[in-house]
Amino acid sequence: MMHRPALLLFALLAVPALAQSPAVPLEGAALAVASARAGRAASQLQGKLQGELAAAMKSGGPVAAIAVCRTHAPAIAAEVSAATGVEVGRTALRWRNPANRPTGWEKRTLKLFAARQAAGEPLATMSAMREHRGHLEWLKPIPMGQMCLACHGGGEVAPETAAAIAAAYPKDKARGFAAGDLRGAFRARVPLD
Repeated sequence: MMHRPALLLFALLAVPALAQSPAVPLEGAALAVASARAGRAASQLQGKLQGELAAAMKSGGPVAAIAVCRTHAPAIAAEVSAATGVEVGRTALRWRNPANRPTGWEKRTLKLFAARQAAGEPLATMSAMREHRGHLEWLKPIPMGQMCLACHGGGEVAPETAAAIAAAYPKDKARGFAAGDLRGAFRARVPLD
């Protein structure tokens, strides 16, 4: 028979997910304000990025869109971050740009989003946040959109598109998606005063 301290230690080691919860419940007006700021900044990033991608797809197809993702997306994120005081960007489990690799908390949260989606919960209803080192860290899922399938889809990618992806992102991990899949997440980091 196991003694209580040994049993408790066994239980904690057997269920590490409890010790490393992907989202910490937050309370208070300051955190609500920070969460709203994160959402607004991420919406600005999403709107500007989608606008530029749509224009590039219309004028030059997927190859032009790859250039937008590679050079314009980081510039748009920097512009929104500077204007809002909220550090924004994107991340994913299967990233194309190594600069978008998830942190440990982001990785656990993205996996949780995927599990929740597999259980039938719509991505649009999900978000996660935690307080970490004087900041609110915030994530909101990005569902795979129809426009993005030309470069990220599971079907045949046009040869010129595949060549442009390989040239821009030699370690690409971001293909094989279907419309509506969890593509990644918008991330935001808000200082808490």
